[in-house]
Amino acid sequence: MVIRSSYFMFRRLFRNYIGIAILLLLPIALITVLGLIADDATSDTLGIPMKDQVSVTMMLSFLLFGGFFTMEYVKEDLLSSMKWRMNSLPYPAYKHAYSILISCTFFNVLQSFLIVLYTLFVYGVNWGNLGFVLVILIVVSTVCQFIFINFVLGVKNYKTAERLGTGFGLACLMVSEVWFPLPEGGFFQLLSTYSNPFALGQNLIFTTITGENIDTAIISFIILLVSAIILAISGVCFGRRKLA
Repeated sequence: MVIRSSYFMFRRLFRNYIGIAILLLLPIALITVLGLIADDATSDTLGIPMKDQVSVTMMLSFLLFGGFFTMEYVKEDLLSSMKWRMNSLPYPAYKHAYSILISCTFFNVLQSFLIVLYTLFVYGVNWGNLGFVLVILIVVSTVCQFIFINFVLGVKNYKTAERLGTGFGLACLMVSEVWFPLPEGGFFQLLSTYSNPFALGQNLIFTTITGENIDTAIISFIILLVSAIILAISGVCFGRRKLA
């Protein structure tokens, strides 16, 4: 039943035109503009074309906010007046939450992978092994979705959960030195490299592109897997309390 429900939920997501415009069309537009500005410039730190770095950064930046899909549908179906209709379903509410989580995760991955394919064929961005990139997107998206579902289930007020989601995304970009560099020092270096899903995803994708810093990529992958397990457990605890 969860698989069948996920299928219908996935179709429902395709009717969210505003969300698709924000998380798919907007990053493509930004990559197009910034790619033209970057032209043939090369990144000093990574030694790859700036358009490649811009594509990775933009794709992961918008991937971070895909959890708002999960938050919105959990609220709409399970935490508002609609929740009483959910009692007519042939399975309990928490299983519907699983359906929302699964559908939104794969929808988020699909949107991000379309950006990868667009930049690959239109700009010739070198993404390395696309199979590895897809696995990375699945893992990073899963962690982000778990974070957002913990927000919506663990916080009483939905507006507060929304603010936490926005703050989480902006904080990830800030500490990962997207806008400006952090002060020098071991602590800040550690913070910008391993502290959040965006930085961890960057580590993994840049390794697939350059073939370098494999140790950093392995550590990043382990952190993502451990985080996913911990967040899944906490999500189940919050869900039992709130959806019972």
